[in-house]
Amino acid sequence: MSRTLPRKLAQVKPGTLFVGVDLGLDRNVAVVINGGAQRLARFSFPHDRDGYAYFRRRLMKAQKHHEAPALVVGMEPSNYFWKLLAAELERHQLAYRLVNPYTVKKHREGDQLDRSKDDVRDAFTIADLLRTGKFTETQLLHGQYAELRQYATLYERLRCEIVRQKNRLHSAVGQLFPELTRVFKDLFGLTAIAMLRNHAAAAVIRDLSEEDFITAARADFEGQRMFVSKLRRAHALAATSVGVQEGVQALQLMVQQQLQTLTLLKRQWEETRETLADTFLALPESRYLLSVHGLGVVSAASILAEIGDPSHYRNGRQWIKLAGTQPMPNISGRKTRSRTPISRKGRPRLRTTLFFAVMRLVQVDDAFSRRYQHLQKRKKNPLTKMQALGALINKLLRILWALVQNQTLYSPAFESAG
Repeated sequence: MSRTLPRKLAQVKPGTLFVGVDLGLDRNVAVVINGGAQRLARFSFPHDRDGYAYFRRRLMKAQKHHEAPALVVGMEPSNYFWKLLAAELERHQLAYRLVNPYTVKKHREGDQLDRSKDDVRDAFTIADLLRTGKFTETQLLHGQYAELRQYATLYERLRCEIVRQKNRLHSAVGQLFPELTRVFKDLFGLTAIAMLRNHAAAAVIRDLSEEDFITAARADFEGQRMFVSKLRRAHALAATSVGVQEGVQALQLMVQQQLQTLTLLKRQWEETRETLADTFLALPESRYLLSVHGLGVVSAASILAEIGDPSHYRNGRQWIKLAGTQPMPNISGRKTRSRTPISRKGRPRLRTTLFFAVMRLVQVDDAFSRRYQHLQKRKKNPLTKMQALGALINKLLRILWALVQNQTLYSPAFESAG
């Protein structure tokens, strides 16, 4: 903080007013303070056109009354409302900054006399953090970068929802026919799905003949080859299953509905994947990112979606900070601990995407593989596996930034990019 704070404060003109906005579902609370942390105004406004117009009028009134040369608005990026207000501020060329919600929470907790939370108090805290330079410089994404971010977000949400639906299905089938996983290691194979659409309950299956059971599954089979032998084994296991005897029909309906939901979600996920890829490939940066062997289209698209317009960054270190993977000092007294943690204050989705991307690169890229082994086996300060992966994430980010900045394709020589 000691390095960046002076630069941020140097951008603030003497006499600037600082406006903290605590965003809410029904109304927003704004507090205006001066450079001495004196509260000059407090008001609230709703999320609509009239409310935003009132907000601007109050800002202009305060700036004129106090003859302030400039004014800056601060808010937490904790819900989607900040994007709406930020867009309004950009349209009217009003400066704004984002304040980390974690910083606001810690600032409030640091007050030993009053740790209570209320909208006015939080708005004042945000304004005061602006005044002391504890903010993040950011810009709203525009054009195809904004589209890419939205598609990447939708893609990830659909993926998570598919996982949740699969877990719910496993739970329902586990009650109806717990032994079924001995036959089908994957309940989402075509043969298993054809069976579950008709009969998921052992209590029902045991009353059917083997022929009727297989015929029902065959009627819903959508593949080329059905594993009849597995269906025969499932039918035999149903006879001695400990599956539930009560509430069977409701659970069977739940399984059928979850299968229908999964089919829809998977189709939406695949459509979103295609659109995400098309949007990414239309951007000039895609060519350079994809030149890294082992970095797939979805991974590269997700990385760029989180970073946004590369022209907003001055160097690769800013990408590392955005990911929250920069090493943090780990010193206690006179002792420096060897295991240095990362900050984790950046974008979690970017960090996760990079982790899996590096895991892949270690397997398919010789330069990354050699570097990974060297970091763990070097004599001086060898790293653990996770530390080595963290170091490679930062290496990858510096490489990607250099590729985009220099508009060049990847080669093993870039492994030494810094």
